[in-house]
Amino acid sequence: MYKLFIADDEQLVVETLSAVIDWNAYGIGIVGTATNGKQALERILQSDPDIVLTDIRMPGLNGLELIRVLKEKGHKAECIIISGYSEFEYAKEAIKLEAVDYLIKPAELEEVAKTVSRALKRLERKADATENRPELRNVAALDRAAFTDLIVHAKRPSFDQTPYERYNQFAVLVIGSTQTLWLERLKNNGATDALLSFLTNRGIVVDLLYEQQKVILLCMGAMEVNEPLTEIVLAAAEAFSKDSSADDISLSFGLGPVVAGITQANLSFAAADKACEMGVFFGVPVMEGSRLEEITRVSGQWLSEWSDYLQSFVRYEQKEFEEMLERWTEWGTGRLMAPVLLKKAGIEWGNRMLDLIEQDYGIKIEKVIGARPQLMDRILDTPDWASLQQQLQDLAKSVQFYLSVTKTTMKEKVVQEIKAYLEAHYHENIGLDQLAERFGLNSSYVSNLYSKSTGQTILEYITLLRIQTAKKMLRESSFKIFKISERVGYDNQRYFCQVFKKVVGVSPGQYREEHMMKSEE
Repeated sequence: MYKLFIADDEQLVVETLSAVIDWNAYGIGIVGTATNGKQALERILQSDPDIVLTDIRMPGLNGLELIRVLKEKGHKAECIIISGYSEFEYAKEAIKLEAVDYLIKPAELEEVAKTVSRALKRLERKADATENRPELRNVAALDRAAFTDLIVHAKRPSFDQTPYERYNQFAVLVIGSTQTLWLERLKNNGATDALLSFLTNRGIVVDLLYEQQKVILLCMGAMEVNEPLTEIVLAAAEAFSKDSSADDISLSFGLGPVVAGITQANLSFAAADKACEMGVFFGVPVMEGSRLEEITRVSGQWLSEWSDYLQSFVRYEQKEFEEMLERWTEWGTGRLMAPVLLKKAGIEWGNRMLDLIEQDYGIKIEKVIGARPQLMDRILDTPDWASLQQQLQDLAKSVQFYLSVTKTTMKEKVVQEIKAYLEAHYHENIGLDQLAERFGLNSSYVSNLYSKSTGQTILEYITLLRIQTAKKMLRESSFKIFKISERVGYDNQRYFCQVFKKVVGVSPGQYREEHMMKSEE
């Protein structure tokens, strides 16, 4: 009889699950219950159940932490989570911990019973594999922690290597996908088990690990020299990639090269992992790691040429940058490229375009696209080729829309705002940099824009405003000339008189005298 342990912080839930379902009919006996995580851990380690049914949020130790600790301690129980929280992060973590299922409260008792039945089938398959396949028992010598350290992290853990000396070929197969909950679906439809059977029936010994939302298979065989292990593994990957697509799960299989010993298996994993990432990125079902070196070399050469060509642009021209984007798309679509280099090329294209637009139009581009570093981070984080293309196409469209639709009206609006500002502040000491900063533009652009739009420079307009005001004050007030000079923005009376005479044709004193005479007449 199999043993079941139930942990939930609600005593009523514990009692209901214990009493209402006829566990004896399933060949199951309840060996313990708990209402908090720490209590559950202690009792599970004592009672050694085959199946653990646990809530997530419990005092002391939550359900996910409970499962994690049990695995660290080498406990082999199949775990089922039943929770009132349907949060995706919880579900993802449950998948990483290889839970049988993640049920949402209130779960139907029938659904709970069916899930426990699936856990029983897992236990039966494990028992069958251990009893009937002695070669699989050898793999137990490499425990989970050592497997992860050796294969994934390229460390050198100490473990008994004797069981692996009978094999002369080792290769790693990595399976990945961008689809939501793909790993759970893969486990539930039995595809992983079928893949393992395919390989073991052909004399391949397999150890399996779920790590970082990927499936990692270490494949081992005592093969003839003319019988490469990769041919069998490749055939399995191609067959099961087609089966998974029929089940509407898009998978990518990355296959690493064959190595001669277990301690070199991390080299095969590194290549398989990169091949899988590239396959996921481009939607390629099966990708061999042996192709990566040539792909990276070609991609690097192309990126160097691309960078040089981009730097040759000195002005922004819409047509040229659209053509460059088309060329980039053709390269990514027509041939496999290293994704990181393809993203880097896209970022260089975007940055060069934005730099030239800022230079040519004098605008702060962040007003159009948002903060540039965040934009570039989004490009780097794109999970696949389609998303990456969309990111750059959206960037091009948003910039072009801004330039084509709002560029003219923006200029007119800016010129009018500058004029209004000058008319209100002409008597102050206005610097071109200060003016440009106020309107979010660079100084040379402000100067050129105003000159082209009005036919006069900003300084000429400020001078005109000052002299017009000075003339009015000379005519209508009794202020002394030095006072008028200060009020219109000139600290130096002598300089004011020079400017006034240059513009009006007579000195301020003569102008006042003439207009006083006219007034008397």
